[in-house]
Amino acid sequence: MNLNDIEVKSVTRRFEDTVAVDNVSMNVARGELFGLLGPNGAGKSTLTKMLCGMINPTSGTIKVGGYNIQDHPMKVKELLGVVPQDIVLYDYMNARENLAFFGKLYGLSGGKLRNRIEELLIFTQLDEKAVKRRISTYSGGMKRRINIAAALLHEPQVILLDEPTAGLDPKNKLALWEIIRTLNKEGKTIMLTTHMMDEAEELCNQVAIMDKGKIIALGSPRQLTKKVKMENTITILPDKITSKLMEATQKISGVKSSYRAYDESEKIETLKIITERAEDILPDLVSAISSVGTKILSVELSRVTLEDVFISLTGRSLREEEEQV
Repeated sequence: MNLNDIEVKSVTRRFEDTVAVDNVSMNVARGELFGLLGPNGAGKSTLTKMLCGMINPTSGTIKVGGYNIQDHPMKVKELLGVVPQDIVLYDYMNARENLAFFGKLYGLSGGKLRNRIEELLIFTQLDEKAVKRRISTYSGGMKRRINIAAALLHEPQVILLDEPTAGLDPKNKLALWEIIRTLNKEGKTIMLTTHMMDEAEELCNQVAIMDKGKIIALGSPRQLTKKVKMENTITILPDKITSKLMEATQKISGVKSSYRAYDESEKIETLKIITERAEDILPDLVSAISSVGTKILSVELSRVTLEDVFISLTGRSLREEEEQV
């Protein structure tokens, strides 16, 4: 029998006339790295706030470690480590001073607190010079590491990470991914909220895709991509993307959808083509692109991703959602 560290049953949260979370149910098994995936405004942060007891559900129940959060709030707080999206450190203190402050809030003191701080400073991989500097001098990646360390002081079983890599450059993002993997290998149950499809696909055992307050898909990344009856994504880097180009590609037989996508790591905009038979349509695709006066700089074939699943389920790309925020 699997033990669930998080159980959400028929949870709804309303803010006056707005339904932020709409009848959501899901379980997160002990030791699982679970991704809560969706665009900004999907309800992810609201659900996270309910899980850590900051706000109560309008209806439904939430249990953490088997404890109802409304009946046993203090017990749930002992089990939870919460890493919010915003940095919650004091800029005028150094890393060790920040961890000492938060450790005392958790009721830790003396040798136990000192030992725990040193363990976590080793875990963050910051050198002694960095540890002694004020937080105000830290890079975004360094601050994120100490932010996570502060949430781990009381050795929680369940860790909630809300958009932990937001605003980080690719190098720091990958470093933080390794920290998250390490925590999971140590047996921690992790819920990761993110709007980055590649992050969820790379890290998570199970993923729930949220949109407009509802969970619209739930399963492993492999299970979710299998449900989409597609086989290939063609990524094209043109010299320019125009409305004529979009219209031309959408008219090609065998193209299920085409959309613009922004590559965060390369800082370039590409054209994505979803199809079941990439090799068959490539000649027509090249011809159509050339016919509208656009040059192709590169072409890449890849497997279906969670981004494609989201498009299939909602009819729009996550990029479009971010542009509207």
